[in-house]
Amino acid sequence: MKYKRCCACDYFVTTADRRCPNCGIADPRNERPDRGIPDIVAQGDTLTMETPMTDGARAAFGGFIGAVIGGFLMAGMGVAVGVAVGVSLGVLLGADKEWAPPELSQLAKRVIDCLRNDEETIRQRLSDIAQREQRLEETRQQVVTSVGDAATQERWSKVRQTIDSAAGVLSKQRDRYHAKLWEIALVRWQNALEPLAADWESLTHEACNQRLRQLERLRAQGKQYLDDWEGVDLTDLPEARRCLERLRNALESCDQLREALIVEQARLAVQGIAPVEEALTSTLGTGNAAMHALDVFNARAALGEFESAFDELEAEYNRLRSEDELAEKVTLVQRH
Repeated sequence: MKYKRCCACDYFVTTADRRCPNCGIADPRNERPDRGIPDIVAQGDTLTMETPMTDGARAAFGGFIGAVIGGFLMAGMGVAVGVAVGVSLGVLLGADKEWAPPELSQLAKRVIDCLRNDEETIRQRLSDIAQREQRLEETRQQVVTSVGDAATQERWSKVRQTIDSAAGVLSKQRDRYHAKLWEIALVRWQNALEPLAADWESLTHEACNQRLRQLERLRAQGKQYLDDWEGVDLTDLPEARRCLERLRNALESCDQLREALIVEQARLAVQGIAPVEEALTSTLGTGNAAMHALDVFNARAALGEFESAFDELEAEYNRLRSEDELAEKVTLVQRH
């Protein structure tokens, strides 16, 4: 399998990736002078990159067409009238944001599924949850300071229990979104490791050295993830526990891959020197270790698992959000 870095974000992609799984750009293997991600518009049956025409550009274009038409129809005032009509038409087209066919407009606004979009969504969810937790805490403090007779205090106690229950739900949801950020980091880390276990037939002595240096750097990054994540209580986060187990397995495979690269380097060094080459080849093989490492580093399988679980989490978030909005509406109705 041939790997190449995405021209927009440096994520490793293959010939099968029509879009970059990390940033969503189309044709990620093609080099572009602009490494940013421009607006998305539709062209035929695929999505391509194109810069939209501004309102001023439409007005200028309309004025030019109007002047040409006016010049053909009559001289003098005809040109002026043509320019005025053309500019007006261009402004109207620019002001009407829905002038394109409905299916084109909807396709252009469609969000491309990719890790960057998911990451941004998670950060928005965490910000929203933090605001809701702050409102709950402020309400709880007001309830705590409330006074009254025994019956009133019993009602306040039920209110506190309800607030504590809601805070517990938000806390669990916040932890699950944090775990999803872990998974995104792990998928990107696995993606950087994948190419190191591929294309063995093209390796040279220097290429082995380069891969060993890259492997050491990525292994150190993975160890840092492990140290950070092992200190977190994952009792109620099964997806985070699976993420941590996948990280441990990948780190073990890093050691196997390092051994395989060193053996391959030794094989290249003694290549053509019989019977040393035969003895080394029969004693230490590289294929099994390398293929096992490639299976463990399979970022595409991890990405598919992440997207499926993330959709479930988003559905749960939207359900709780709907219940919260409904409760607010009921409260407003009761007050009136």
